[in-house]
Amino acid sequence: MNSTEEYKNLSEEYALSLSKSLNKKAYATLINSLGATLNARKDRFDKSDIIEQCLEIYTNGRLKWVDDIGRDHNDLETGFDLEFKYTDNGLFTAKGKQPKKMVRVKLKNSLGANKGVTISDPADFYMIGQQDAIAIISFKDVEPFLVSVADGIEAHIPFENLTFVFNPTDITVTKTVTLDYKQIKAEAQRKLIEAVLS
Repeated sequence: MNSTEEYKNLSEEYALSLSKSLNKKAYATLINSLGATLNARKDRFDKSDIIEQCLEIYTNGRLKWVDDIGRDHNDLETGFDLEFKYTDNGLFTAKGKQPKKMVRVKLKNSLGANKGVTISDPADFYMIGQQDAIAIISFKDVEPFLVSVADGIEAHIPFENLTFVFNPTDITVTKTVTLDYKQIKAEAQRKLIEAVLS
């Protein structure tokens, strides 16, 4: 067995294990409930934090949210580090849920000039999510698909090279939760400001 086959087998086993640990319906319901409410430039960091934190909660703590450079989670069962990337309809089309031929995701932002395609100290796995699907790919498997762009490094991954934790046919979102995150945040900020008056 060559190393590519070994990594693919590892990815399949790992995806199955994650699928058993993850409350997929809760994840999809949360993302569906957030909708486009946090897509403005100022809100994107909050949206990212919410989605990354939900993976810790919806795996009962297995994927510990570490929010570190180049990795967002540590799998407490396997020791693997994972970097999570979210993109609306980035894996399957919005209409018909057809697989994308090529999945494009930014893995590293250089905050300026292009610096090639080297990722130092990469995560063990990259997890790519959309509102109703999550896939994984090991760094070894994603490395051949790294592409240098003006402000960082993207991965242009052929769909068939991804291993799915779950896809849109695995779940049905039957409800949404009324969420007004911006109001909750504003109230928390006001409470903090007013705390110094007492």
